[in-house]
Parts: sequence; C-alpha cells; structure tokens
Amino acid sequence: MKNFKRIVGIFLSLLIAVSVIVIPTTASAVSTTKKTALIYNTLNLTFEKAESDTYETEVTGNSKGYISVDANNEGQWYWLSVKTLKATTADSKPEISVYKVDGSNKTLYKKYQITVNPVKKIKFANQKFNKNVTKKIILKMPYDNKDYKFKYSKKIAKINTGYFRETNQITYTVKGLKKGSTTVKVYLTGTKTKVGSFKITVGNYKATVKKKTLTLAYNSHMKNSLYLQGGSINIGTIIKNFHSGATYTVKAKNKKLISSRIIKKDKYNPVIPTAAEIYSKKTGKTTLTVYEKKAKAKKKTKIGTIKLTVKKAKDSVVYESNRGLDNDGIFYELFISPGESFDLKNVVVKRYLNLSWTKSSFKESEYKFTVTSNHPEIISTDEDGVCHCLALDNEGVHEVTYTITFADGSKVSDSGSFDIWPVEDRPD
Repeated sequence: MKNFKRIVGIFLSLLIAVSVIVIPTTASAVSTTKKTALIYNTLNLTFEKAESDTYETEVTGNSKGYISVDANNEGQWYWLSVKTLKATTADSKPEISVYKVDGSNKTLYKKYQITVNPVKKIKFANQKFNKNVTKKIILKMPYDNKDYKFKYSKKIAKINTGYFRETNQITYTVKGLKKGSTTVKVYLTGTKTKVGSFKITVGNYKATVKKKTLTLAYNSHMKNSLYLQGGSINIGTIIKNFHSGATYTVKAKNKKLISSRIIKKDKYNPVIPTAAEIYSKKTGKTTLTVYEKKAKAKKKTKIGTIKLTVKKAKDSVVYESNRGLDNDGIFYELFISPGESFDLKNVVVKRYLNLSWTKSSFKESEYKFTVTSNHPEIISTDEDGVCHCLALDNEGVHEVTYTITFADGSKVSDSGSFDIWPVEDRPD
C-alpha cells in the first residue's frame, strides 16, 4: 500500500512538473504588445481569421474597471474593441489575452497590455464675431466616447446643441446675442472634468475678405459653370466678421470673365450671409472688388479686393461634375435577361457628357468610349459600347468597366454590375 501511494505521489509530481514546463513555454511564445490610449476612447484590436477558427478573450488586472472589452467571432473576423474608462497607474495595467480555441484546448494567440492616459487639457481658440451673427466654430475633440458641455453667459451668446462631429474635432454654431464677452468653460459630458476654456466676444467688427487670391475652373463643354467642380464660389464663404442683414457683392474689372447671382442667407445654413455667387465664363485673370451693404445703409462700402484666376478644367472634370449629381448611378437595379442588350455608351453619354440641364456637350470626335466585362461569356461587350447578356448565371458578380478618354488627354473610368434574371421572374 505504501509503494502504491509512493508511485501515485511520483506520478502526480511528474504531472505537475510537466504542467509547469508546458504552460510557460506556450505563453512565452507570444510576446505582450503594449497599447496606449487616451481615456474615453476606443482601441480597435480586430484581426482577420479563418472562418472556421474560434477565439476567446480573457481580461486580467482590471478589477478597478480601467477598460471594457467587447469581442466576438464573426465570419473571417475576430472583433475586439476596447473602451478606455479609467486612467491606469504605473504598477496597475490591465492585460488582454486572446486564445485560439480548439475543442477543449486553448492556445494563447495574442496578448496586450493596456495603458490608459488621463484627461489632457485642450487649448481652444478665442472667438470674435458681430451681434446677431451665427458663426461656425471648430473645437478639438480627442475623446471618441464623450461630448462637450459648456458653462458660459447665455446673455452674450448661444452655442447650439446640434453639432457636426469628425475625427478629433467637433463643429458647433454660435450666435452672438449681446455685445460683451463671456468665458466658455468646456467639460466632458457625464463628468465634472474641465478640459479647457475659451472666450467669446460679441462686438462690432469690420468685415474683411479672408482670401486675397482665388482660382476658378472653366471648361467650354459645360456652358453653366455653376455645376462645374471648382467653377463657382459663394463670396459669403470668404467674408470674415460679416454683419447681420448685410449683403456682399462683387465687381469684376474684366466683366467678360465671370457672371454672378445673389444667394440669400439660408436659415438652415446661417453661417453664410446674403452674398454674390460668382461663376466662370472664360479663362483669364481679373481683379474683384468686394462690397458690403449693411441692412440700414444707403450705400455699399468696399471691404477688399481679390486677384482672380480662371483656369481651364480638364474635360474629365465635366464628366465628374455631372456624375456627382447622379446619386444612384446607372447600375442601380439594372436588371437584364439572357438575349437582351444594354446600350451602356448611350446612357453614359446622355447622363454624364451631354446633360441638358447642366448645358454640357461633347461631340463624338472629342472622346473615345470603351467597355470591358469581367465575365465576357455571360455579359459580352462590343466596340459600340453595348453590353449583351448571353447566359443566365447568378453565381458571380457580372461587372463591366467603361473608360472615357478625352481629346485633351484626360481619362475617367467607372464600373458596375448587372442583375441577371430569367425574363419570367424579373422584378418590375
């Protein structure tokens, strides 16, 4: 009996020894990746995997709630998202271990140590504008998972609650209500943490032109340059310190170079005053004089000059301008059945080259149109730009690509796919 206990004891000792040797060997094969992020942000640690593979995540050292982790297997991706909630200390940092799971076996695949930095102070620019004017202000915002709240005198100004958020910044609109100054204290929502401040001063400042030079585009194939990319500009967008109720106009030294029309202030876009929108008529250079006429003023006042250059736009810009007006595009719900044909060139030319309401026009000698198919045995193409459906096949994507090469050397390409259906089953 003693020998049996002794044998069992030796066996258990060997088993423990083997376990001690094996586990560290597996763990040591995966180095720890150190990640640092600002508090109230999200780290994306997602990685690609085989669809049949499964992974699991284990978080340690997170008893104080430094981070939250969301992870799941989905197709060929393991989605791993880490939100930073609390600043870590030098001796206390959470770790994330990702294991590859195979039945009852788990193998360490990745390992991360997360450092969460505390809130940092932000320097905001002071703002000055006129009474009853709405201005756009852009504030730095390095916190993905927080918004701003403000403390300031609402008698002086009003910061609108609606905003536009982009990477690392938020755009607000602010209206000046009364002459004077107020300090705006900026806090993170859901906290008492102040990240910075700036001053708003509402006064009576002289309107000026923010740009001294301008460049417009022109192409003779598009008679109405209002629709040409870069062919027009609203002068109101380059007026600094505009006044409420004022109108801003321009006078060109060379009147043959541009035309203009007045665009009234829009309540949905109040940061632009009533002003002239200018658009090109030919290439060349001229000087623009910009005038301001205040609401109760009898005369207009010169507030600046602009050196204007109108340059020739490539023919491809005409195509791109028209194409940009077509939200759905040609290939949206483009159904076709075996035996049918689709004149792609004709449609492209009508929509993107010779579009009547933008007054764009090209002669056939001024461009070359070609089209190719990725599955010519299903959708064939010919030299006239016509696509022919030869067979029924719903297994792949039947894409065609067209290219337009213009006489001026510019070129554009676009592609799309057909939905192939039997005639009797095709949607209306």
